[in-house]
Amino acid sequence: MTTATLNNQGLKRVRMRLITAVIVVFTLTCSGSFGMEDVISSSGPGFTLLLIIVLPFLWSWPMAFVSSELGAAIPEAGGLYRWIRRGLGEYWGFQGGWWWTLSLWVDSAVYVALALDYLQNKYEFDGTTRAIIGIAIIALFTFINIRGLDLTGWSLTLIQIGVMVPFVIFTIMGIAKGSGSPTEPFLGTDSFWTSLNLGLAIMMWMYSGYESMSTLAGEIENPQRVIPRALMIGTPLVIITYFFTVLAGIMAAGDGNWANMWTGGGGIDFVEAAKIVGGNTLAYLMLISAILSNVGLYAGYLATGSRPSFQMSRDRLFPKFFGATHKSWGTPWAAILVMAVINAVLINFEFDALITIDVFLLMFAYILIFVSVIVLRRREPDLPRPFRVPLPTWALTIVVAIPSAIAVIALFINGVDWLIGGLIGILTGPVAYLIFKSAYRGVTDEALEGATVTPNGQLTEFGAEVEGGRA
Repeated sequence: MTTATLNNQGLKRVRMRLITAVIVVFTLTCSGSFGMEDVISSSGPGFTLLLIIVLPFLWSWPMAFVSSELGAAIPEAGGLYRWIRRGLGEYWGFQGGWWWTLSLWVDSAVYVALALDYLQNKYEFDGTTRAIIGIAIIALFTFINIRGLDLTGWSLTLIQIGVMVPFVIFTIMGIAKGSGSPTEPFLGTDSFWTSLNLGLAIMMWMYSGYESMSTLAGEIENPQRVIPRALMIGTPLVIITYFFTVLAGIMAAGDGNWANMWTGGGGIDFVEAAKIVGGNTLAYLMLISAILSNVGLYAGYLATGSRPSFQMSRDRLFPKFFGATHKSWGTPWAAILVMAVINAVLINFEFDALITIDVFLLMFAYILIFVSVIVLRRREPDLPRPFRVPLPTWALTIVVAIPSAIAVIALFINGVDWLIGGLIGILTGPVAYLIFKSAYRGVTDEALEGATVTPNGQLTEFGAEVEGGRA
């Protein structure tokens, strides 16, 4: 099978360079450090820098490693949905795919809204203009995504150059000219636990997304090799980026001004910090970086967030039209378009309640991923794993138990309203399953689920190549 051909589901596989894959991973998991300002003012300068270094080993590294192992063993369209289904069955596979998809439908709209907030604060246009610009952004990246992953990859590369060049300049100037102490005070409050609770939820969100690229495995040549390598390179890049940009931000804000660092206006965000050390020119460049950061996140999550619904449709657990592929470009155009329409509606609403449900859904999907990797280790020990976490199963169980516990703790530390709203979101999963299972019956595709995938994207079963991708 060559790059120009379509696989058994009508999806076109593209040749993605490793550097492009790393940029996609970086976009989905970082895309600049905007949002870290709120952690600084909540948790304190020293504690924020410590969290940036420590939390990845407890939260993002386990997900990166687990996603690499599962993505290499089961490199199928839909990614995490297929992992959970393989490990825990159709019901839980649907729950994970449904919760994660709903979360991404909301999450991606938030990024467009944030980009519009930066533009509106700068140029003070009215609500109608805001809506037109928002729809134009969505329409542009909808076309790019439908056109193919190759064009999406190039777009994200250009966007990340625009994001990181101002950050590099700011980091150098902030460290060189700033007067703020990066370690004093260490905590944002007198209580360690209060400082931890205030910043943990934001930091978990900032260190999320490592499972996202797996949903594109059905459209990338040699995903077993490309995606794990991109995750192993991209993960430390995110840590380095967060650490040095936050260090520069604390120093640029000035002595004692860490408590005034937050986003949303009235405080010292990265744009204002850039103005302190670099004047209006650097502030303007950082504003462009902030807008591009959110636009890049939207473009990336529009691509990844649309794929699980496509695969669930192909498995007859979702409306049929979600499974349509473009005849020329080989992309799941209907799933992308539906997500874009939902985004266009959501950007006009307040996000506080929606974000509550969004994070809650994501945490439950993460727990299912961690459970699935252990179940598959035990149930299918001989499953080919081109990338394998270099730990015995008992040790991996301990490793994934830590982020699972963090996810559970995070569900209960943000108040009763947050807990109730999240649980309501979770309960939509069983209801949706009953509706779609009754309507479409579901299907167990033995040829696909019991197969492995060759580097060229063809399926093999019991060591023999399956012609056309199916037995």
